[in-house]
Amino acid sequence: MSRRSSNKKRCVCCPACGDIVFKGTLADTEQVCKKCGANIGAWVMDGVVVLYDPKGEGIEETTVHRLSSYLESISKR
Repeated sequence: MSRRSSNKKRCVCCPACGDIVFKGTLADTEQVCKKCGANIGAWVMDGVVVLYDPKGEGIEETTVHRLSSYLESISKR
């Protein structure tokens, strides 16, 4: 379960090597891991961190829709 938190930074780690790529409270970003060079898409909102593969152009639209519906269902609980 997720709890809403105020001003607590979340860490986004590379799924390939485990290196910390990003720290923040709110984000919809694409990053490149400095250690292994992997492309990482990260979405951080209300204490929820979701990683996705940013390679496909059409994937971005479906991912945003999926993440929005996921956040909506969590906030209803």
